[in-house]
Amino acid sequence: MDISVYSNKTTPDSKIIALLEAHESFVIDDVDRINMSESVTALEKLIESCGMKCRVYTKGRVATLAAELAVPVVGWAAAVAMGVHNLATWNPDYEIGKNMLTGTLTVKYKK
Repeated sequence: MDISVYSNKTTPDSKIIALLEAHESFVIDDVDRINMSESVTALEKLIESCGMKCRVYTKGRVATLAAELAVPVVGWAAAVAMGVHNLATWNPDYEIGKNMLTGTLTVKYKK
């Protein structure tokens, strides 16, 4: 699957809204790692302004969870928290995957 990549610094909101309304999946790069939460919040607002729901997750969290399961109390607490989060954001239109290492947001249409 070919996924287009757009710059966080130069892509206008109108372009992101057009992609969302067309139900496209895409990647936003050049995301400042220090302010990644602000970029995610702005993207969530754009998705919600189109009448859709989204779920935000951190890429690589399943691998992290596997490592945490080696410490039972922490691992099980993390697994329960992930399950609750998935239920709270049931049936999203979009998933936003944060990748802190590469400074990207992967926006996938799910329906």
